[in-house]
Amino acid sequence: MIDRTIEFRKDFVFGSATAAHQVEGDNRFNDWWAHEHAEETNAAEPSGIACDHYHRFADDFALFQSLGHQAHRMSIEWSRIEPREGDVQAAEIEHYRVVLEKLHELGIVPWVTIHHFTLPQWFAQRGGFSEKKNLDAFRRFADLAGKHFGDLCRHWCTINEPTIHAEMGFRFGYFPPRLRDDSLSAQTLENLFRAHSQVSEAIRSHVPGAEIGITLAMAAIEAFDPESDADRKMVEQRDAETNAASCDALRTGVFRYPGRPDQEIPGLAKSSTFVGVQYYSRTRYDASKGGFAMPDFNRTITQMGWEIYPEGLAPVLRQAAGTGLPVYVTENGVAHDDDRVRVEYIADHLAMVDRVRQEGADLRGYFYWSAMDNFEWNFGYGPKFGIIEVDRTTLQRKPRPSAHFFAEIARSGKLTPGLVKKYTENV
Repeated sequence: MIDRTIEFRKDFVFGSATAAHQVEGDNRFNDWWAHEHAEETNAAEPSGIACDHYHRFADDFALFQSLGHQAHRMSIEWSRIEPREGDVQAAEIEHYRVVLEKLHELGIVPWVTIHHFTLPQWFAQRGGFSEKKNLDAFRRFADLAGKHFGDLCRHWCTINEPTIHAEMGFRFGYFPPRLRDDSLSAQTLENLFRAHSQVSEAIRSHVPGAEIGITLAMAAIEAFDPESDADRKMVEQRDAETNAASCDALRTGVFRYPGRPDQEIPGLAKSSTFVGVQYYSRTRYDASKGGFAMPDFNRTITQMGWEIYPEGLAPVLRQAAGTGLPVYVTENGVAHDDDRVRVEYIADHLAMVDRVRQEGADLRGYFYWSAMDNFEWNFGYGPKFGIIEVDRTTLQRKPRPSAHFFAEIARSGKLTPGLVKKYTENV
């Protein structure tokens, strides 16, 4: 529980985030749809209609506005716009223009993510980002996005969580294409940073002065036993493969990864005007168990099986600030059936943001994940991240108390102990 009043500067951005496949519904032409319906899938259930946000976006945005959201981070679905290579759907381009126009009409600043995990099936079948030769196709899509949406969007996120896409898809076999190849995973990660650099250039050709960044999944990486040399060595290795690999690449323009030669990526060092941090919890490493340690069950455990660990946000924000770029928290949220936990989660993590800001880091905004309950990838519809509840039978939206708590912070720019108490003791 916070013990003091926190005031955010007037231009600090408060918003929420969604991703196309997780909320739109019926994205039938991407690799995740194929994955969900594969005979040997590890997905809990198919995405189906999701939240039907594709048709209900106007009402959803009006609800976001009523809840004080100043900005909204969303993604455009490549597989809708180009379901077959070269077969660009004018109607889908127009759809996303209407979506962005609606945000402007409501006074909500759009932040567009170009790649949020999903790929057109034709692109995935070629190896996706694991093949350097495939990057030209993604750059063409980004060029198309800049051309058709650039007048409606100034803030762009190129790649969502490159380490997750690379490792979960190509190293740990959890996301499509479900491969287990360490080398291919590292190559994919390198190619994602190449893609970020290329896409940034493509967007700027249409949107001079665009704000462009990449959003990084940054867990707090810790030793299970801080006194164990073996555990500390595992932490160093995992940091070098994830957080450090990403931040160092943005800072220096050189992609460094354990066991691989350094690769200078043209334009990377000047590709970004900000970096996004996406933080949920910590990961501890136990060498005696060969890797991941179990969460600390003395802490609150979320529906994702993660422990709530707000103090881990501070070190990753410092690491991201070390890139020399302004930092936004582009995702932070909790899946839990007790909304009081969500209120405290938001408060405690915003307190960490303020702590690092007071140290001198250039922290400019916070986007809660997620605006509403949605399709949580392989977990399906079980985890409830939303500050807005979505009834799975009727798809009716209902703001939780945490949504009104967040609205009060966004409107006032203040977080007080009394506000937290109001939404945790009187719910």
